[in-house]
Amino acid sequence: MQNTKMGLTLENKLSQKLMITPQMKQSLNLLQMPVVELLHEVNSILEDNPVIEEMESKQEEEYSEKDEFLEDLKKVEWDDYFQNDEWYYLPRYDEEVNFEKFVSSNENLYEHLLFQLTISDVSEEVKRAGEYIIGNITENGYFTLDPAAVADETNIDVDVVNEALKVVREFDPTGIAQPNLKDCILKQLHSFGVNPNDIDVISEILDNFEKEIIMGDFKQVAESLAIDMEGLEKLFGYIKMTDPKPGLKFSSAARYVVPDVYIVERDGFFDVILNEEGFSPMKLNSYYVKLLKDSSLDTNTREYVEEKVKNALWLLKSLNQRKKAIQRVVEEIVKIQHDFLKKGKEFLKPLKLKDIAEATGLHESTVSRVTSGKYAMCAHGVLELRSFFIKGIESENGEVSTMSIKVQIRELIENEPKEKPYSDQKIVEILTKKGIKIARRTVAKYRESMNIPARSERKRNRR
Repeated sequence: MQNTKMGLTLENKLSQKLMITPQMKQSLNLLQMPVVELLHEVNSILEDNPVIEEMESKQEEEYSEKDEFLEDLKKVEWDDYFQNDEWYYLPRYDEEVNFEKFVSSNENLYEHLLFQLTISDVSEEVKRAGEYIIGNITENGYFTLDPAAVADETNIDVDVVNEALKVVREFDPTGIAQPNLKDCILKQLHSFGVNPNDIDVISEILDNFEKEIIMGDFKQVAESLAIDMEGLEKLFGYIKMTDPKPGLKFSSAARYVVPDVYIVERDGFFDVILNEEGFSPMKLNSYYVKLLKDSSLDTNTREYVEEKVKNALWLLKSLNQRKKAIQRVVEEIVKIQHDFLKKGKEFLKPLKLKDIAEATGLHESTVSRVTSGKYAMCAHGVLELRSFFIKGIESENGEVSTMSIKVQIRELIENEPKEKPYSDQKIVEILTKKGIKIARRTVAKYRESMNIPARSERKRNRR
């Protein structure tokens, strides 16, 4: 009989792993929420957590209990949980703003997508195909036509149609113009930065387990995928983050788009005001903090109060951080797009999420969450924050927006010699001398997009 020895060994292994706590998830969700969803979420939390109370006073300096309260909080040894301004939340109320001065905007889905197509740096053919695609997107936000059928209907090459479809599918709202629910959800999950492996499993769930999901047989799904219930719940949590009908927010039957920020011009300067209508000043209820100092408190009660106080602190901290992040991001956008706000969309400057991240010191993913699905009301109407981000063309002085180049091309043609109009190549040479590197075909594309005739036709019309 052979003896088998079994040995146990201890091995240290050092690795880095990012753990997302429930509080961190809540903070990220609050950051990404538009103002209407945020107000609903905060009201739900207020109903569930007695530690947070609404205040009558709106001015920080009127809180006579502040110093005593902070001392009580420090005695609980939670220094890492709060800063001096995170035990309360103060909405800003600006009674001087006359919102009737703003241009009202009941923008529908077609107008919203068409605006994005207009400022896109694509050929006139792609724009024409894009307009047809946008015009045939369903109310829910899906595009179900065959690109080949669109090509036949519009007499546009099918490759151009596919290019236009690819462009439109990058527009806001994320998930728009997808052919089905699965692709709509997966597109949004990619934009959220969900792990690709998790997205692959979610894709398999959507493909093969529709019946089980409808019947609520989640155990069968978990067993078939060889994952535990906790892992399956995480995947379903990702799915719940998505909008299965991204077009409905623009439906006449849906709620109106509510601005998250107002951009108000005052004495030649632009002021950024967060929309905090409906929010009340909030703070921690000092009674519960003092209760934790009671040595006679039973264990269950202490654990309950501690959990509620910590959740309350995290909520107030998250709201303050959200407020500061949105304020910083939009103020930087306003600084860069000042000319656009003053003069119109022709003066939009090239702008990337990375530019705002570097200017504000925030992570690019934070800037993405701040600008995704949120709207600003300005003199030009209600605009999605992503509308302020456009591509540009390299020049000696940095990037120049396509809108700016189009304006310069139009001005050159309007002021050209009547007897000797500029060719597209001549315009290239003039722009090159200004430090703008641009190809002749690009000049031709921009000229055609502005419905400006070619040189020969302009010369013939002026005879």
